Amino acid sequence: MMGGRLIGFGGLILAFGCGFAVPSLAQAPDLCSGQPAAMQKPCREALELLVQGGPQEPQPARRILATGTPEGWRYDYLQPGGAASDDDCVVSGTLVLPADTAVRLSVTASDVVRPWRLPQFDLDLTGIPGRIEEKIIKLPPGDIGDPAAAPAGDEKPVALRVLPPDAYAEWEGLTLPPSCFASG
Repeated sequence: MMGGRLIGFGGLILAFGCGFAVPSLAQAPDLCSGQPAAMQKPCREALELLVQGGPQEPQPARRILATGTPEGWRYDYLQPGGAASDDDCVVSGTLVLPADTAVRLSVTASDVVRPWRLPQFDLDLTGIPGRIEEKIIKLPPGDIGDPAAAPAGDEKPVALRVLPPDAYAEWEGLTLPPSCFASG
């Protein structure tokens, strides 16, 4: 290793410095052999996670960008390979989601800081202009929130309609153009 330094923290070895790259465990030097015998296995497991880039979460097939505006919430349905223009895949007001399906919800705001809250599901995200906060959500079927509710201050109400997968597919087909979901 040239120009770098290894630092051990309780069996986890971190590499600092320029020029240190471990493309695979097979090519990595045995960095854990200098650890006490009891720490070698946890050290190797930690090194394997570092080489792999950490545990990999499956990416949800659905991604929705919620943007807080002075008028309320705007939801952009973003799909891998979607080719539509921004305004083609937008719904304002009530967010419609498929039930029991992982969805990546990204929250931002167009003008001022705006909270996006569903306390009954312990969801509290903050829309900040120029930033995005994300959370993977998976909700049961039902109507959640009240679009006509008057939250305190400048807060905009959050309303969701969570449909069973077949009803969601029907809603999607009637509401969003096919170009939102084009592949490749």
